[in-house]
Amino acid sequence: YRLLRDALGEDAHVCYAVKSNSNLAILRLLADLGAGFDLVSGGELRRLQAAGVPVEGAVFAGVAKQEWEIEAALQAGILLFNLESEHELPMLAELGRRHDREIRLAVRLNVDVDAQTHEYISTGRRRDKFGISLERAGAVVEALSSSPHLRLCGYHVHLGSLLRRIEPYVLALDRVLEFMDGDAVRRDGVEFYDCGGGFGVSYGDDQGILDVAALGRAIVPRLRERGVTPILEPGRFLIADAGILATRVLGLKESGGHRFVLVDGAMNDLIRPSLYGAEHPILPVTKPVDTGWSSCDIVGPVCESGDFFARNRPFAPVQSGESLAVLAAGAYGASMASNYNTRRRPAEVLVEGAEARLIRRRESFEEMWAQEENP
Repeated sequence: YRLLRDALGEDAHVCYAVKSNSNLAILRLLADLGAGFDLVSGGELRRLQAAGVPVEGAVFAGVAKQEWEIEAALQAGILLFNLESEHELPMLAELGRRHDREIRLAVRLNVDVDAQTHEYISTGRRRDKFGISLERAGAVVEALSSSPHLRLCGYHVHLGSLLRRIEPYVLALDRVLEFMDGDAVRRDGVEFYDCGGGFGVSYGDDQGILDVAALGRAIVPRLRERGVTPILEPGRFLIADAGILATRVLGLKESGGHRFVLVDGAMNDLIRPSLYGAEHPILPVTKPVDTGWSSCDIVGPVCESGDFFARNRPFAPVQSGESLAVLAAGAYGASMASNYNTRRRPAEVLVEGAEARLIRRRESFEEMWAQEENP
């Protein structure tokens, strides 16, 4: 968080992406540092309220917002909504009229920049579901500006996740500024430019971290020239490398000359390797790192061939009962965990130095079916 502050300036509005890790203790920690929040659902707004943190600096994104979510955010007094689609305009205008409120909007532009990241986490290309194309955006801004209950106060661009280079961010800003210069109605009253998030983190590779200082040097002076404040929406960048999934070796297995390390963690606890092919660093907890085995698969007990943490990974010889640490699991780990195979989601523990605090206890089996009925 402080690294971003130094890179983008004290006036930048840093909004932690709640979806990356939404534990109440984490939300309080980021709020204490001074962060705002990036929301994509009414449930995430409720989480902020349950955590007792300020919501006035929150930004509400999401490609298909429901009316109740917008009303709840209006009543909470968030900073602004990101207008993701044209279909939202009539609903927003009607809600503004009904509540006699001016609704502050940042139009999310699809600037057709391919950030060369994984297909499932690319969001800035013409064929992606997010944002309004530049070809349509002019008409949308004119319609927005004609409503007495809607106010254009910025633009939003998010290109995807795990971006390693600053060039896509610079190209996106080029296209947004060119769009703004096309007509006075597109720039009058604009206060914010939200460059999204997606800043690359290491996942064990020191070359993978986005140079946020270089990003700041590239875009902040251009925004200041126009009196525009940057908004950022980092989630993974702030929390991913802080998180570890601890798992225990249950046994070893060989088949067809291939070695498997069977662990008690599974894809329901950390779905990223199965979903994205993500490669998390994995280390033995209590022994020196040693690549004594040529390779192995580290797999869990879920009944799916896709249930793995690593494939063909050189690894230290381990035995049953040993613990492994799956690193960089702080983002999209616990927040995407499920009860698939009727497995309890693990406990969450916040560690600072030698002090460890339980911030989410392990589920009981009874809690998993407490909402179910047998008619």
